[in-house]
Formats: sequence, structure tokens, C-alpha cells
Amino acid sequence: MDIVNADRRRFVCVLAGAIAAGVAGVPSFAEQTQPIGRRWPLWSIRRDARTIYLTAETPPKRDDWRDTRIEHLLMRCSSLWTETNNVYKEPQGTLIQRYGIDPARPLDTWLDAQDKARLVKAASDCKVKLDELAPYKPWIVGASLQDSFYRVSGWTGKSAREVLAASAVQAGKPWHCEFEDKDDVMAWFGGMTPLQDTQFLRYVLDEVLAGPSADTRIFKAWGAGQRGPAEEEVKRYGLAYPELARRLTFARNQAWLSRFETMLDSPGTPLVVVGLYHMVGPFGILALARQKGWTVAVA
Repeated sequence: MDIVNADRRRFVCVLAGAIAAGVAGVPSFAEQTQPIGRRWPLWSIRRDARTIYLTAETPPKRDDWRDTRIEHLLMRCSSLWTETNNVYKEPQGTLIQRYGIDPARPLDTWLDAQDKARLVKAASDCKVKLDELAPYKPWIVGASLQDSFYRVSGWTGKSAREVLAASAVQAGKPWHCEFEDKDDVMAWFGGMTPLQDTQFLRYVLDEVLAGPSADTRIFKAWGAGQRGPAEEEVKRYGLAYPELARRLTFARNQAWLSRFETMLDSPGTPLVVVGLYHMVGPFGILALARQKGWTVAVA
């Protein structure tokens, strides 16, 4: 039986945004807080004669993401790399039942009194009924709340990943992903430890209860080339939820460096799109690339 009502939260769709917002608890460093103009931030990573272009996306905003320079650049690149796509191997309900429900442990048994009080307020703000969330693991509840939070905030525009992926498909360009399909995304979340699972919900509760203005400040600054607010947020997140941060960001950032090695060993010039919180700090992708001895520059 499909456990997801037709009008329920688009759980899998939000996972792309949630996973793309992976974090790292790190301090600022000056070169990442300098403004780079009004164009959407873009970097090149070079080793010898090979180049990778790298940009970041924010979660959805009111309007579709657009940047003519990067959209034109994609047409000159050999391929597009993103974190996720919209491919399913199995029905969404089957995946949620497999990875998002523990029949022996309903949501109430995961949470302490403070968690429960915060959840009541967040669910109200997101216009979600608490009883709908009761059977699920914390990460599924977090994903549902985050999706609802974006929608009630009016953030329904297409992200950079969605815009660029659609262009790549239309142009017949290869499109590669960190996660092969949505099934892999949900399996990844379902593989978290109980502590990481609970921390993910707590992180989303922080976001919802801070209100849309907090996210708007970070995303607007990022688009203007100011990385300071994003660095502040990932530092806060990493200190508050270190176990989740290590899985959601640190390990995955290192894995991206391995992919970059393969890209730099291969013909062509790819364009890579990751979430903005993967980029900043000494454990972010830009700093890790510099540590490899590669040339990283604002493009």
C-alpha cells in the first residue's frame, strides 16, 4: 500500500535541496568573504591544461535561478555534474516505507521534550498536521517540514541545478550525478545513525523556526558574492551537529575531490553544481582543491 497521500509533501524532491545544503563546521577565511560582483559566483579549478568549472546553488527562491553567463558556459562545457537528479527506480512510497519508517520506533520515541515543543511550533508554521508525521523517522519529518517551509515561504522557483540540467538534457550533453537516482538519495539518508537522523530534524527545525528572513539573508549575500553569512551558518551547524556535519558534508566533499581527479584526467571541461554550504571554509571543496595543489580562481 502506498503510504504517501497524493497531496503529501514531495519528500524526494526536497532531499535534493536538503542534501545539497550539506554543511561543515569551519571558521571564515578572508579570500572567501570578498565580493566578486553581481554575477553569480563561479570558479575554475585547474591542473596543468585541464579545467573544471564549479558553481553553487541555493535552495529554491521565488523566481527561477538565472545567470546568462553560466548558462552560456554550459553550452561550451563537455558535461554537467550535479548532486541529484529526478530518476526513480522504485515508487516513492516503497522507498519511504523501506528507509523512512521503523515500525518499532515511531517519531515520538526519537524526540526529547524540547524537540517535541519545537516540532509543534514548526509544524504549525509550515501548515503540517502533526499526526501525519507520527509514523516516520526524524529525517523524513525534517525533509517534509523543509519542503513545506519553502512552499509556504513562496520559494517555488527552479534552482540552478534544475535550470542547468534541463538545458543540458535539451542540448544532449552528458549529465552525471553524485547519486545515481532518488533511490540512492533515500538509501543514503536511511543509512544515517540514530544520532545523525535526529540531528537532521533538529537542523531543519532550526531553519524553520528562524523564519524565511534568515535564509534569505544568506542566499542573497551568496548571490552578491558575499560568503560570510554562509560561513557563519556552516560554523554554527557544524558545532551544533558535528556527527551529521561529518556525514552530510565532510565525507562528501572529500568524495568530490576524487571525482575531480577523474575529471581532470579525462578529456573535456565539465561544469559542476553543488550546494553553497559545500563550498566554504578550510574543509569546503574550494579549500580542499587548493590543498591538492590545483589552481582555484574566481572565473
